[in-house]
Amino acid sequence: MEEIKVNDKAVERLKKKIIIQENLNLKTRTKSDQEMISWIKKQIEEEVKCYSNE
Repeated sequence: MEEIKVNDKAVERLKKKIIIQENLNLKTRTKSDQEMISWIKKQIEEEVKCYSNE
């Protein structure tokens, strides 16, 4: 079984972005729950893409 490596800096960066966006969206209600889920998935995918290119 292959070991999964986790980039702690990337995880922290993602957590901050998601929390900020969630707080903003709670105030403005510009995105639905489904749109927020899509946005979060996209952010994770982008971070994984960047990490895998290192």
